Amino acid sequence: MKSSRFLSILTFSLSALVASGCSRRTDDHRAIQVRSRIPLRTCNHENAAGDALCGNYEVYEDRTTKTGRKISLNIIVLPAQTSNPTPDPVFWLVGGPGDAATRDADSSPSTLFHEVGKNRDVIFVDQRGTGSSNPLNCDLGDDPANLASFFGELFPIEKVRACRQQLEKVANLALYTTPIAMDDLDEVREALGYDKINLAGSSYGTIAAQVYMRQHPDHVRAVFLAGVASPAIRQPLLFARAAQNALDFLFVDCAADRICNTAFPNFKSEFDAVIARFDKGPVNAELKDPQTGTKQTVQITRESFVEHLRLLLYAPYSARYVPIMIHHASQNDFLPFVSLAISFNVGPSLARGMYLTVTCSEGVPFITESLLTQESKGTFVGEQRVRSHMEACKEWSHGKIAPEFIDLVNSAAPVLMISGEVDGATPPWFGEDAVKHFPNGRQVKFRNMGHGANNACVLSLFNDFINSGSSAGLDTSCTATVRRPAFITVDSALYAGP
Repeated sequence: MKSSRFLSILTFSLSALVASGCSRRTDDHRAIQVRSRIPLRTCNHENAAGDALCGNYEVYEDRTTKTGRKISLNIIVLPAQTSNPTPDPVFWLVGGPGDAATRDADSSPSTLFHEVGKNRDVIFVDQRGTGSSNPLNCDLGDDPANLASFFGELFPIEKVRACRQQLEKVANLALYTTPIAMDDLDEVREALGYDKINLAGSSYGTIAAQVYMRQHPDHVRAVFLAGVASPAIRQPLLFARAAQNALDFLFVDCAADRICNTAFPNFKSEFDAVIARFDKGPVNAELKDPQTGTKQTVQITRESFVEHLRLLLYAPYSARYVPIMIHHASQNDFLPFVSLAISFNVGPSLARGMYLTVTCSEGVPFITESLLTQESKGTFVGEQRVRSHMEACKEWSHGKIAPEFIDLVNSAAPVLMISGEVDGATPPWFGEDAVKHFPNGRQVKFRNMGHGANNACVLSLFNDFINSGSSAGLDTSCTATVRRPAFITVDSALYAGP
């Protein structure tokens, strides 16, 4: 799972609100500021919509001892557009792990909250270790300015070690786990003056939401989850089978599409040939340095190739480039691959230190050899992605995570789950397992949707669910209207970028 950057919902600008709407929001400003124990100021944050409220709230890094370093949590509140808002706001939990929730206050996902934001406050809190909440940022080879590193081994140990040594100066890395962060979130809830809240999460945010549900059940009204995972996934164990599932759907859908099949009648055999080539060792490709423009020969490792390919399979919008990219690669032309890998690179948006603490504490310790073999067998990703991650975790600080953390969460709260069948990160079977433990839960599947929530149908379902506080009776017929975007079949469109 990666970031909520993959969420591209419907374009909307809050600046289009009529003057009376702005006046009502100003009234709610005052109400929130009076109620809140957190000093909130009107702000025009670069990523905040219109007249948002911004603030910071300090929590102890060590919540157990309540001594030592404090973390200033970055918060943005979008007040409701009415003078009499409903008392239960929506808290947005973002993907990654390692992304920053406040980045979405005025980006694509904020459109998800436009309708519910008319009557409810919407809250964005940068989780500890992300955004502006003591961010644990460092370079693990995510910068394409260094092509050799960018297309080299994943999690190079010397970079992981340097990252740990750098961040240990400003953080106790073991204290940036999801359970601790969800206790932070509940403290923010209380300090803002809310009792019951709604949770909305995507990707890793769906795990965080379920952890909150487990730890603070009395304060949950309803929960919306898109791109559903659960604490049981043992990240990064899920990656290989999820990516293979998305690729298998891509083979089927390209073959069934007249234009794609005409352009790439040998898509699957070409794919197999490219992977077989990488199975023999790194592939040398002549590339242009993005800074100097000079040509250089770069080794592309198998693990780098399949990792960038895996990321392209997250969603149909990026997956539509894969057939033409594979066709070029089969002819020893890797420029399209390089262009796409850079265009869809999510690494720099993630706080890698937080990412490692979460995955090394909550996922890797629960991966056995038998599980690794079982989940990787017959996949193009194979075992190396997980093994590289496990080696990196040997260099990292681990938080204290109870063995029962990976148990599926039980909750009677209303839950609506959105799962895309062609999701290359969190396929529907994760939601299928989780929803069994939610007696008031419902999973809605989209045949042609990938990771996240990127269409009007999801927007409508979300609005109806939050407004009613129930997943029962929702009209899901719109799921049939969602189609894959057209495949890219000509070079001019390929190099135009995303």
